[in-house]
Amino acid sequence: MKKNREIVCGLAAWLLTACFFLGCFLIPGLSDRISALGNNNILIYGMTLVLFCILFLGVMALTGCWTDGPGLLESTAFKKASLVILLASQLPFWTVCVSRETEQVGTVSMKYGWHTQPPAVMILLFLAELAVFFWMYENLSLKEKKGEWIVWLIYAALVVLIFYCMYTPNIYGRGEQGDNYHAHAYFNSVYNVYQGMPYTHNVTSIYGHYGLFFKIPMKLVHGDFRAFVLMIAGIGTLAYICAFLVLQMLVRSRVLRILAALALTFPVLGMRGGYYWQVWPHRVIFPMLLLLYGTVILKKKWSNLWTAAGGYLLCMLAILWNTETGLLLTVSWAGLYISRLLSRKKWKIRELFFSVGAQCAGMIFAFAGAYGIVNLYNLSKHSPMNSVRDFLIPLLSDGYMTDTLHLDLPTYPSAYMAVITLFLTGVAMGIAGWFGDKEKRRWETDLVFLLSVGALGCLVYYMNRPSYHNLDCISLSAVLLAAYLAQYGMDFVRKNGWKNIARSTFYEAMRGGIGLICAASVLAMGTGNVLQFSQNSQIKENFHNTAEFEDFAQQVAAVVPANTHAFGLNVAEVYSMLHWSTQCFTMDFSDMAVRPDSLKELKEQLETEDAPAVFTNKSSLGIWQRNDPETYQWFCDTYKLNNRFSFYNEEFRYFTKR
Repeated sequence: MKKNREIVCGLAAWLLTACFFLGCFLIPGLSDRISALGNNNILIYGMTLVLFCILFLGVMALTGCWTDGPGLLESTAFKKASLVILLASQLPFWTVCVSRETEQVGTVSMKYGWHTQPPAVMILLFLAELAVFFWMYENLSLKEKKGEWIVWLIYAALVVLIFYCMYTPNIYGRGEQGDNYHAHAYFNSVYNVYQGMPYTHNVTSIYGHYGLFFKIPMKLVHGDFRAFVLMIAGIGTLAYICAFLVLQMLVRSRVLRILAALALTFPVLGMRGGYYWQVWPHRVIFPMLLLLYGTVILKKKWSNLWTAAGGYLLCMLAILWNTETGLLLTVSWAGLYISRLLSRKKWKIRELFFSVGAQCAGMIFAFAGAYGIVNLYNLSKHSPMNSVRDFLIPLLSDGYMTDTLHLDLPTYPSAYMAVITLFLTGVAMGIAGWFGDKEKRRWETDLVFLLSVGALGCLVYYMNRPSYHNLDCISLSAVLLAAYLAQYGMDFVRKNGWKNIARSTFYEAMRGGIGLICAASVLAMGTGNVLQFSQNSQIKENFHNTAEFEDFAQQVAAVVPANTHAFGLNVAEVYSMLHWSTQCFTMDFSDMAVRPDSLKELKEQLETEDAPAVFTNKSSLGIWQRNDPETYQWFCDTYKLNNRFSFYNEEFRYFTKR
């Protein structure tokens, strides 16, 4: 066994990679040159991941003659010093990370309990909680065969709470403009497809072709927005059910499973005051479905040609749902099978080439299948096929990647840094298996590799736009991996590892230290969920009040004739509750800057159909004026204001032709 070198090689690769990552952002000349090539966040992030893998592989290969034995690494003093440094370094990092949490774009953390109390008090209380928790775990024993029903009961209770919290049909419930902007951005594409519109260059969605999944269900409910939100809540709940099942199979400690279950639900139940369908459930459902599928076939040893093909079929659906996430999950699925081959005791070069070729064929099948389904739908609507570029929106959109939605990545201690380190640890565990004792490779190692590669890919969404809530896209994967690694920390505590460190190897001591950090993070998130749930539920309470939203729709129906031409923010939502058609179909107004030519098509639609009246709102007209002043002036010259409808912070307007 040469386990010590895995720790040393991993640490060396991580230190060099971290210096490269921060250097690319902090050295002005270098940062400017990278920015000139495109989105510097994504470019630096991508180079960092590749560099880490190359460095880790290189150092592992160069230290092939390493032998564990008596020496500096195995001295008791060195092991204790290393463990103290590892654990002590976490306090300043997380203190800065949490204290500056309120500075990040998109955060509502100033409302969290740990920001409303003195920081020193909160730190002392959490350290005391850690001490009590680890002491209880060390000294109290629970019979593993009893009490399992409690875990399942907690899962069930959390599933019900998740469904309730994600059912938010009153999109104006909090009275904050960002909420209804995000709702419109997501629902608009579903409404367009429900009404039979094809995907075109100017009538699309930057979030993928998920509207196709909703077409038949929406037909069954006559396009009702309230039923759509119910479906969204169901999909979000399904993602959590998948996560709980993976947790149940991956983590053996009942205590950790309970804590991890609370931590998994932290973003929805404890942190987010509103809703954000673009992440929950849009970017978490297929990573969890694929992870559950991978867990089952690896644990049951069902890995074969058919189960591999099943994974690529799931990836095809993921690409159709969200192009960006689906493509990255496809890469992770291919990486799993290549990694499994390299981890075998004996393999030949031709086997490697065959495996790589087979995985490339699988990836092509997944992409071509999703691309073909979209174009079959377009052809069924007598519309031209999408180009590959249009299919890949927003991956090839400058407005999405470098202009409109771009934000600078924080370079001070932040949660995303810890998350990247966590997943790089998972990748290193998988790669280390290529060099280790291949007869004893566990299925969990392969699963951790799949989880980590997929999560690092999904993290591109946050890197492109590092708004704080976007980090939620990998929160489920992060908690699952942290809970798995935390088992080593809990074993270290149970075996009284500090006192018996002389009998442990350097690898076991460091693995125990990493596990303790992960256990502390899971405990912190679980505790945060319990503390914040009540407050967060009060913030969300009005989202469930559909009566006022329904009353507003009826006010509109009393004045505006049925199926009057309409467009703009949340107009489709109002019309869908009345079972009306807007008769105008555009890019969602929230993201109109990505496709401003869609406004010219809107003008053509109104002119071609000689629309006698139009229903819209004030915010949408402002967006039209900013993105296409010429066609906006045409609208003002053609239509006159007839009536106004005020609802929360929005003013809806009814126009008639001059």
